[in-house]
Amino acid sequence: MQTIKLRTGIWYNDHAIELRFPLDWDVRTYWPDTPPVLSVARIKERLNSPMGQPPLRELAKGKRKPLIIVDDLSRPTPVYQIMPLLLEEFGSAGIPAENIRILVAAGTHGNQNHYALEKKIGREAFGACQIIVHNDKKKCRLVGRTSYATPVYVNPAVLDSDLVCGVGGIYPQHTTGFGGGSKLALGVLGRKSIVHLHYGKHKSVAGTYNIENTFRRDLDEIARIIGLSTIFTLHIDGCSQLVNLTCGDHFAYYPEAAAFSRKAYAAPLPHDADVVIANTYPSDISYTFMRKGLKPVRCATPDAVRIAVGYNYEGIGRHGIFPQGKNQRLNQMHALFLRMSTMDKKEIIAKLIKNLSPRSNKMNPPQPHAASAGTILSESLEGMWLYRPEGESLPLPEIDGIRITRQWESVLEHIEKKFANRQSLRVAVYPCAPLQCLEHAGRKN
Repeated sequence: MQTIKLRTGIWYNDHAIELRFPLDWDVRTYWPDTPPVLSVARIKERLNSPMGQPPLRELAKGKRKPLIIVDDLSRPTPVYQIMPLLLEEFGSAGIPAENIRILVAAGTHGNQNHYALEKKIGREAFGACQIIVHNDKKKCRLVGRTSYATPVYVNPAVLDSDLVCGVGGIYPQHTTGFGGGSKLALGVLGRKSIVHLHYGKHKSVAGTYNIENTFRRDLDEIARIIGLSTIFTLHIDGCSQLVNLTCGDHFAYYPEAAAFSRKAYAAPLPHDADVVIANTYPSDISYTFMRKGLKPVRCATPDAVRIAVGYNYEGIGRHGIFPQGKNQRLNQMHALFLRMSTMDKKEIIAKLIKNLSPRSNKMNPPQPHAASAGTILSESLEGMWLYRPEGESLPLPEIDGIRITRQWESVLEHIEKKFANRQSLRVAVYPCAPLQCLEHAGRKN
């Protein structure tokens, strides 16, 4: 047998696993083409040369109540790798760690596990700074509206600070092309703002990596309104190690940082692969967020065996506006209610009249969900395998017709049975699928 090594268990039990395959199978593993891991010295160099702004220690001079917004556990950003250096920067400006607040941008994702947060933020900062986990349903204050009519309800800790900066990563995201940059601000907004952003008038980029869209421009306005102009953007390799750091004025550097992601994480589409494997590390904290890494299996041919690998320590997980694991009809009703909440009465009446018209289906036939490069994304996950490596984690219910197993041998038996008349199979493995951009030719390793 031949083996490949992958990682699993982000933030909880991060470790290597091995998948075995018969020797005569053509197994291709598409790792990102990222630079070497940054040393502490190189990280300091980057912090000393931010784009379009002075270093943090100068920005912080004379400030008394600084706030650092960090993305939450659903993102693999290794905040702990730069937080000690940020505390040094604040210390140089005369601000002790106990005066620094760290706001976890949880959006609608609910409570965050403190054990995992300590690992993400780092023990020193977690113990010395004031840690606040954002709650999108409590005490958010309205501070204005954008030109897209989005109401900006924000966590009061942001308004009570005299310096706001952020730490986040840039990952593929189906509504804005890539996350990161101003999207970090979304994680500290109130529920009304978040619902309006997702269910208002913005159109999804439908699986492409286009950052020139109204959703992104709306977020830029929000970031300016709440004073989030300084962000430390981290890029990681397939094992979650820091390989790139860009800091300073994110409005200026974001396009370049997004281009870095698009190039470094490029991978080919699975095309004619008989077996497609998407390892959902480093977003495999739960089923809800591992779905960010399912584009490879959605792009597989109809006859391919589709496999996702995910530790999913938190089980099903939670998302306040995109719940997973429930009845599909209930999810559709939930989405309809949220969309209607962003509309006025006239818009609702017009939509009802249009949808009740006997000609509506003929005039507006359903459109396929198009991916990049002309590939059609499969909406259904029925029949997909979910391999959960052995270990402590919350159970998963039966979902979407997915076959869930903790035994890799069961997956291999299914593949061999399906292709009983074939000796050699083509296998495409995406070792860190939530990071990967399936548009460009990727590296074979």
